[in-house]
Amino acid sequence: MVLWSYRTTPRTSTKETPFSLKYGTKVMLPMEVAVSTLRVTNKDVEINAQDLRINLDVLEEKREKSGMRQAAYKHATKRYYNQRVKEKAFRVGEYVLRKNEASRAQPQGKLGPTWEGPYRVAEANRNGAYVLETMEGNQIPRMWNARNLKKYFF
Repeated sequence: MVLWSYRTTPRTSTKETPFSLKYGTKVMLPMEVAVSTLRVTNKDVEINAQDLRINLDVLEEKREKSGMRQAAYKHATKRYYNQRVKEKAFRVGEYVLRKNEASRAQPQGKLGPTWEGPYRVAEANRNGAYVLETMEGNQIPRMWNARNLKKYFF
């Protein structure tokens, strides 16, 4: 029943149900067949077959429209996200703290430290990847993403 519900619920991105995109027609719920509804009692077999053929003819156009709607929805979602994201950028020589959750250098727990450091940015690569070094000048083994770092002020 859960799968049926999923396939018969219109998606936000396409404004169509997966069932209608596959078969070109609205789904008839099992409850409509068990309990006589107007849709079941007033059906004419010939008209129904003719309507199904028409729906199949229009199916490709319906899929193209839903594909365009989905692309527009993805574009709007991307634009919404990019307006609100804050880019972090550090320069070589700046001091940063590293998230303990990412490095797991110290034991974690409810009362464990959230940040560790300070570290100095030794090398700044593109896409927010940084090479860090300790205050003594020893390089940390791997690169760190900007989302796991925050600026440290003395």
